[in-house]
Amino acid sequence: MKRLVFPASMLLFGLALSQILFSALVFVSNHRLHDELAVMKAAGYLVVPNGIVMPSLLQFMPAFCGALFFTLTTGAGLTLAAFFAAWVLKRLLPGSRVYTAVLVAAWLALLIAGNLQGWNLPASIVFLLVPPAVFAAARTWMPPAQTGHGHVRAAHIIVVAIAAVAWIPCLQQNIFISIRDYILLSNPAGKQVNAFYYSYTLYPANMIQPLANKLIKPCRIENAASPARYRQIAGRLIAFDYLPVAGDAPCGITIRSENNRLQFAADESVLLETGLQNFLSDPGQKLKTVSIRADTYRFFRQASLYGLIAAFPLGLYILVHAGLCLLLVFVRSVPGRGICASVICLGLAAAVLIPLYAENFQSDKLSDIRTALHSESWHKQRDALKTIAAEGRSPGAYNIGPELAESPHVPVRYWLARGLGNSNSANNRDLLKTLTGDPSPNVACMAYAGLGRLGGQNAMDFIKNRIREIPHWYVQQYAYNAMRRLGWKQKRSDTRGNRLP
Repeated sequence: MKRLVFPASMLLFGLALSQILFSALVFVSNHRLHDELAVMKAAGYLVVPNGIVMPSLLQFMPAFCGALFFTLTTGAGLTLAAFFAAWVLKRLLPGSRVYTAVLVAAWLALLIAGNLQGWNLPASIVFLLVPPAVFAAARTWMPPAQTGHGHVRAAHIIVVAIAAVAWIPCLQQNIFISIRDYILLSNPAGKQVNAFYYSYTLYPANMIQPLANKLIKPCRIENAASPARYRQIAGRLIAFDYLPVAGDAPCGITIRSENNRLQFAADESVLLETGLQNFLSDPGQKLKTVSIRADTYRFFRQASLYGLIAAFPLGLYILVHAGLCLLLVFVRSVPGRGICASVICLGLAAAVLIPLYAENFQSDKLSDIRTALHSESWHKQRDALKTIAAEGRSPGAYNIGPELAESPHVPVRYWLARGLGNSNSANNRDLLKTLTGDPSPNVACMAYAGLGRLGGQNAMDFIKNRIREIPHWYVQQYAYNAMRRLGWKQKRSDTRGNRLP
């Protein structure tokens, strides 16, 4: 029995270690973000997250919850790779010096890859500590080999292979939206997972985002020849949400102006040097270059993505399989218990995949949108609204009343909000404004995005009056982007030593 649950115990060990490290790293990142936001807020800029969310950046629990994303992706990937490496050394190549040398080389290559775009302390800490710790633990406590378990290993391979092949047709561009609509939001437990994700995902995301993807970025302008020159540079920066702050304020980017040339630096490392006129004529391209060169998390993001696609589902299988083995006490044969657990896991995987396959089938068969919209089935209503939104049409053309905006099913309200942004009418605008107050952040985000697409001073004023009172960081981000799409931009601010009119 110990042999069946040993992989799960090693996985939990690696995940626990990863969670401790990632929680500390996200906590430090949150504190830095809080300091930057405080500076920008004091300078008079509109900040996101706003004053309602900012205090949470100084608390440990949001950092801990946000770190779970890294733990279940990157942490899971590192743990499983280290465990498999230890298993090969223990079972297949015991005492092989060549294989050991290959493992050391692979570990060093991982550390180098994590710092290839520049020194990255958080990635280095995790890559340095997690794989060796899991490898050593697995090699030390791995049960001795025993005959009669070959069928269990074969069952593992078959189940994982079948599940992987079955997922391939579902791997499309909007796979995560489909998982949310057809799996998570269709049951109470899934709704809690969805709410948790949207409440805490931006805490770790802020840590690894490139500058270009951050909503607002504090920066410092030094040695401007005159107030007019300062205003000229600041105006271009503000247009791309790089917000100049006081000279001694914490910020990631410093712009030095000397002899009609600009130098962009981060932590005393020069990222770009260009002529003043070159920057003024094409600030977007220059700032894009700065963002790329300042980005030290590219490899880490790729590792997280691969961890999400491969390590997370494999780790979930290992944990569920171990849990089933503990429950199937009535199966007296230990190998038989492992095989039964694998078969049950395959059935659970099929149950998860069926709704996604049904989605593709329904999208092909949905011919009468009007009938589907007025159906008593919320699934049909959702599919119809999704089709309308995807084709750029407006739900208003189908005589939809406000009752759909009051549907108890989040996917219906979500796709309604997404479709309402396709046509600029008074009814659409009013309904979108109502949906901005929806209790689901998914719906509220789409409502703000829709207002941003419709345009108009009225929509801008509406969002400006509400954005400081939005309690959800994710929704604030969509509201801010909607304002920027409507043409709003931050106002120039007075900063110490550089008065701006």
